Order: sequence, then structure tokens, then C-alpha cells
Amino acid sequence: MKRSLSDYVVALSVILCSAILLGALTIALTGFRFKKPSRTLQIDFEDVTGVKLHSEVRYAGAPAGRVIAIHHLSPEQRAAGANKRNAVRVTVDLLEEIPPLPADVIATLSSDTLLSPMFVALTAGTPGGETLANNAIIEGHPAAGLQQLMAAAGPLIDNANKLIDSLNATTGNLNTTVTSVRNSLDDFMPKISPVLDSAKTDLEELQRIIKGLDEVEKNANAAFESAGKFVGNTDKQLQDQLKELRVILLNLKVVSTHAKALVDTLAEKPSRIIFSGKTQKLTPESEILKSKEPLPAKKP
Repeated sequence: MKRSLSDYVVALSVILCSAILLGALTIALTGFRFKKPSRTLQIDFEDVTGVKLHSEVRYAGAPAGRVIAIHHLSPEQRAAGANKRNAVRVTVDLLEEIPPLPADVIATLSSDTLLSPMFVALTAGTPGGETLANNAIIEGHPAAGLQQLMAAAGPLIDNANKLIDSLNATTGNLNTTVTSVRNSLDDFMPKISPVLDSAKTDLEELQRIIKGLDEVEKNANAAFESAGKFVGNTDKQLQDQLKELRVILLNLKVVSTHAKALVDTLAEKPSRIIFSGKTQKLTPESEILKSKEPLPAKKP
């Protein structure tokens, strides 16, 4: 059977289109770049769950680049870092139009909703100050997810309980000290009357007892002062821990409210989590924090 020229042209076109498509998929999946990144930033995280190659980077909420590399830190790098818990280093490629990053910029992991992909969020920082050098290494902060909030709240609650137990022990020691001082005074008071009666003939005994009373007073004052300082320090630590616990509970309130949407979706049709054509409009975080009553996860 004789083939015409058009058959060869069609076959060649199919081969070229397949090669172009295969090359495009390879570039998209491997992150191959024809141009070497000119502006990069390295961020060390304790955990990067949800972040992968080509994840979005946002600067002050606006698109600012992509994640181009993720690798684990070696034991030597972890030991040399300021935060020994950091385990992963993420390298991001920043757009040329992004202004120089201030030295106090903060990098976190975030997402728009519970069902949205994670992205690296950079704060705007303070203008007019020192800026970061190209390919600088900064400290990152993990996402405030439900598990992280529960993990952080646990030690705070334990520390608060330990502080309360310590305060109770201090109160018990203070009561013991007061009782001891009172018993010492009770022991000395019966001795004062006979000495006063014979003050003219036994002046040395009176002076010895007075010195004993002075020592008791000094010991009592020292005990009260020490107990006061300890109670003050313990109270300050407890207040700081309670403030931090309040912030964690507020974040937990938002996360638990938004989690209702995920539970409803799983209950109705689990496949919607993967094949969903319409983004759910969740109740804003500001309304959840202001409300004193439970709110629906989805905005009516």
C-alpha cells in the first residue's frame, strides 16, 4: 500500500507534539529551569507538612515566588543552628519585582482554609532598616494546625499545674514558718516575766533573752521576705503561661470551627475533598473570635 506525503506529515506532527508535551510535563514535575534563580531565600523549619516543590510563596499576602528546593538538615547543621529543633531547609525563588526583604521579616507556613494547599508566607517587616542578603538563611515558624495547637497547649497546662502545686507548697512552708516563729515566741514569753521581776539582780539573763528575741525576729523577717519573692516570681510565671495559653485557645477556637466544614464534607461525600469545583466560603476568623457562641463553619 502506497503512503502519501500527508500521512508522513501527520505522523511527524503527532511525534513532535508528544515530545513537546512530554518535555513540558518533565519541566513541571521536576522543576527544571532554563534560567538560574537570581533571588533566593533559605528558611529553616521544624516541620513542613503540606509544603512541596512549587508551593506558592507570598509576601505580605501577595504572590512572590515558588518553592524550588526542600532538603533535610544534617546533624551538624542542626547542632550549629539557633533552634536545635529545626530539621528541614526550604529554598524559595523570589520574583524580581519584590522589594528587598527587611531583616525582621517573619516566615511561616499557612493556608487560606483547612482544605487549601499550604504556602510559605512572608511578612512585610519594618521598612527603612537592615535588609537580608541574597540567599540568606532565616528562622521559620510552623503552621498553627490543630495538632500543633494541642501539642503546644499540653506543656503549658502541665507547667501551669506545676506552678500551682509549687505555690501550694510555698504556702504550706510559709504556714510552717509562721507556726515555728509563734512557738518560739511562746517559749520566750514565759521567761520574760521572771526576768523582769529579778531585773536588778539578773541583768545578763535579760540581755541574753532579748538577743534571742532579736534572732527570732530576724529569722521571721527573712522567711517572710523569701516567701514573698518566691510567690511574686511564681505569680508572674503563671500569668505569662496563662496569656500564652489564651492565644493558643483562640487559635484552637478558629481551627475547631473550620474543622466542621471538613467533617461535613467527609460525612456527605468524601470525594469532594479531591474533586471539588467550588471553594467553600468559611466563616471569617474575625467573626469566630468576636462571637461568644458557636458559629457554623460555612458562611450562610
